[in-house]
Amino acid sequence: MKSELLNEFYLLQQSRAPYDYREALDEQVYMPIKKVNRKMSSWISKRGSMLMSLDVKLNSSMKHLRKKYLKF
Repeated sequence: MKSELLNEFYLLQQSRAPYDYREALDEQVYMPIKKVNRKMSSWISKRGSMLMSLDVKLNSSMKHLRKKYLKF
């Protein structure tokens, strides 16, 4: 059964032009994955830069408060 399915798949691949098969695979599988990767990368980058700016603000606030209230 497994070899029959492999033969069917092979015949299906051979019946279509290689360019059409690659193009269909690219449009249906690779392009959506690339779009999602791009969106996730930009989202993670934006979130990371937001968190870094919050960290800088917090550190400067803490430094100011330490100097003002914790004089040793």
